[in-house]
Order: sequence, then structure tokens, then C-alpha cells
Amino acid sequence: MTAADGYRTSAISLVHRQFEFAGTGVIRRHLSELLRLYPEVDPSRSYPLSWFVFRITGVAAEDESNEELVISGTDLLADASLLIDRLASRMTPEPFDPDLDITADDVARRLGVSRRTVQRWRAFGLPMRPARFSNGGARSVCRIPIVDAFIARNEPRIEKARRARENRISGETAGPESPRAVRSQADRTRIASLIGRGQRWMIPLVELQERVDRSRPVVRRLALQARVDHLGVIERPTFVPPNLDRPDASEVFGVAGSLDAEADEQSRRSLVEMLEAVRRSLGVEDEEAVRARIAAMHFARARAHEGLEKMKARAGAIREHDIDRVESDLRWWGMLLERAAISGLGPGVQRFEQSIGRRIEQLPVKRVDDAMTLVIDGVSEAVQAFDPTRRTRGHNLDRSVGLTVSRRVARSSAWSEITGARRRGMPGSLGGISTLRCVPVPVRSLLAPVRWWRMLDAGARAEMEASPGFEKLAIRYGLQTPGRPRSLREMGRVIGIPSTRWSGEVQALVRDLRRRAVSSGRGPVPRE
Repeated sequence: MTAADGYRTSAISLVHRQFEFAGTGVIRRHLSELLRLYPEVDPSRSYPLSWFVFRITGVAAEDESNEELVISGTDLLADASLLIDRLASRMTPEPFDPDLDITADDVARRLGVSRRTVQRWRAFGLPMRPARFSNGGARSVCRIPIVDAFIARNEPRIEKARRARENRISGETAGPESPRAVRSQADRTRIASLIGRGQRWMIPLVELQERVDRSRPVVRRLALQARVDHLGVIERPTFVPPNLDRPDASEVFGVAGSLDAEADEQSRRSLVEMLEAVRRSLGVEDEEAVRARIAAMHFARARAHEGLEKMKARAGAIREHDIDRVESDLRWWGMLLERAAISGLGPGVQRFEQSIGRRIEQLPVKRVDDAMTLVIDGVSEAVQAFDPTRRTRGHNLDRSVGLTVSRRVARSSAWSEITGARRRGMPGSLGGISTLRCVPVPVRSLLAPVRWWRMLDAGARAEMEASPGFEKLAIRYGLQTPGRPRSLREMGRVIGIPSTRWSGEVQALVRDLRRRAVSSGRGPVPRE
């Protein structure tokens, strides 16, 4: 029976739980041993759980009941593959070693099958994990001994898949009248999803074209469709500001929603510094400025939703400028939501600490992240539901945040009773917590350039700012202060140059920004 967390066996699910609170160094050692063990697993045999745990951790099981737990080799291959994936996701990808690993694309070429087939065979004995390459990008790789063992055990399966692929390719080259030349909807969806992920990671279309083996017009069309599908889950806003259709609405709300540097400064603080800052902010910020900012936030989301609905209803091809305006409005909405959430963090932290009877700094280390997640999620919920036009007595953001956080604490039994000694201080190893986690997915992915910018230290920022065209990048993604993200057409009007003459330069700078952020040595990245 499949475990609730995706494992086929509850035994491996229990093993995974033992690693949940382990440090990065411990996880790295366990993952290394697991990768070394994996080629030895024979799908035709069964293995005691105690043997599996001992081979990974080097610790013999003290619970005698574990001796009776036996896992079939087939289930062990599948569950260990999933365990490898989840352990690898806990760490920063290690540098690619060509003597030890082989990329997933090279595995596909070696086996003579498609990249999609290799992906599907993970559960049958081809576990993948990300590795960092010299250009700063991360790609899926597999250990060479694991690939060798898979080939030795699965020759019939590989040969069958190879013949099927050859037949499909020969059918496609036979002409458009051939039934095999018609690609399935599932295949088109998979390619569109791959292209969409590549676009969000700023991979140039020419590289995506080579990876999916399609023409440039097809890749461009699928890229635009993938961007629309990615945003298709955006729900209708809970509050639509009045005067949305006024000709000057964009200018009025644009002034109210001009972003300051507070979010950027918050991202560079440690957790202790952040908590001190939000406590000092209680009662300091002007309420009317907060209301105006939230009104602009609602305006940006309402305009994005309206644009998305019009685009879906329109017949014909998707236009670049239409989807770009929706994405730019959603970036603005996400950054305003983060800024408004920072305004609500003070009362949110205060109400949470009143509810549990102690400060967050005094909680056990393992509970601190849960506490901040609850507070940030509660503040985000309150901000998104707040009506800035309502003027009844007692209706303000602080009270709305306090009520929302209190309800979340009351609904969770984990916070019903906090006992034990109070910790005297916060460990210095705890880095900052990104306030971007308050922005829901998928909008958070649109803010990747903002997150990368915040990961840079002062020196890397100075180098980026000296790059030709950086001013356009800052205007485009709202990195300047004060400012806000701009669409291609808005940018063209602001700088007086059409987007066709500078969009490529900005995209190249975004990729450079990502590369610098990945290679940045500025301590631990704030958790989202």
C-alpha cells in the first residue's frame, strides 16, 4: 500500500522522517551512502529494513521490530529513488563531476530513448538529482554506476523503448498524412511545460529550441501558451477597488503603489534583527499610507485578472504584450503584497507571542520556522482580504492581522500548549527569512529576478549596477527606489525606446543576475 507521502512502503516513509531535522552535513553523508548502495539493489530480491538503514547511516537498529520489516527490491528501488530526490532537494546542488555523474540528456542518448522516458524510469532504477554546472545552471544527473546497473538489469525494457522511439521518428518523417506524424496532446503538453519552466529560468528560446527539437515559431508559440497556462490558476480578487475603469486609474494607483526600499532592507537582516525591526514598527507607519498601498495592490491584481480573462476569451494567437502586461501587474501585486505584509508583521508577531505566551526567539530552534511560517501566512491572508475603503470603527490592518493570526493559532493543536525551558538567545546560525514567502505560487516565480537581486552582496550589486543597461533592468523589475515593475510597453513609454531595441539586453542581464546570485557567497539564502 502506498504511503500518504508518496512512498510505496511505510517503512521508507519512517526512514525519511528520521532525516527531516538532520543538518546539511548529515544529509550529504547519508545521500552519498545511499547513492553508493543503490546499484547493489536487485529488484528480484527482498531486503530487511535494518540492513538498508545500516548501509546508509552506519547505525544498527535498536528496535528489534525493524528486523521483521522486509522490503521487496522493486519497492526499494522506487522508494530509494524518491528518497534520493527529497534528500537532494534539501541541499545546494554540488558541482558536476564528469568522472562520477552523467547528465540525464546523455543518459537518454546512451540508452537510445527520449528524455521523457528517462524521466519515467526514475522509479525503475534511474534516480536523478540536480548538479551545478560551470555556467551557473543546474541540471539533472545520475551516477554512472547506477546507469550501468540499470542497463544490465533492463535490457528488454530498453530495447523495447528504443524500437518504439525509432518507429515514432520514422513515422513522423513519413509525412503529415501518416497517423504517427500527429503528436499526442500529452506530448504537446509535456513540451509546453518544459518550455514554460525554461522561460521562468530565463533560458533563451534558441536553447529551448535545441532541447525540444522544434522550430523557432513552434517554441515561441508554446512558450507564450505555457505562460498563460502557468497563470491560469490566478483566482478572481476578493476585493475590486472602485474606479477601476477610470482613464487615470493607472496613474493614481501607480503613485499610491510606489515601492520603497523596506523589503530589500528586510531581506538583508537576520531573523533576530527582523523581529526587532517589526516590533519597533508597531504604531509608527501612517495608516492612510498603508491603506493606499493595499488599494494599489488590489488594483494591480484586478487589472491582471481582467487582462487574463480577456486574453482567454480572445480568438487567435496569444500576443506577447498582452501576457507581459498581466505578468507585470502580477509582479507589482506580489511586491505590494510583500510590502503590506511587512507593515502587518509587527501586530502579527505581537498577537502570536501573546497567544503562545513567549517570544519567538525563546522557542526551540525546530519551532522557529513553523512560527514564522504561521505568522507570515496569517499576515498575507489578512492583507489580501483587507478592504481599504471600509471606514468603520476598529477596521484597520493591525486588528485584521491580529484576528487572522489568532484564528490560525487556535486551529493548530501544535501551539495549544508550549512547555519547557525558554531559550535565552537565538543561535547565530539562523539566517533571515524571506518575506517573499507571503506571495502565493505561481506569482512568486515571477519575482525570481527580485529574489536573485536580494541574494547579491554589496560588491556583486555594485558590479551589476555598473553593467550597461542595468537602469532598464531596474525599471523593468521594480528594483529602483521608489518604483514598480513595468511592462514592455510601459517601459518603452518611460525611456522613449521601443522594446524591440532593448528587451534582449535586459533578458541577458537577468540571466547574468541569476548566475551571480547562484554563485554568490553571501551566507545562507533567506528561506522562502
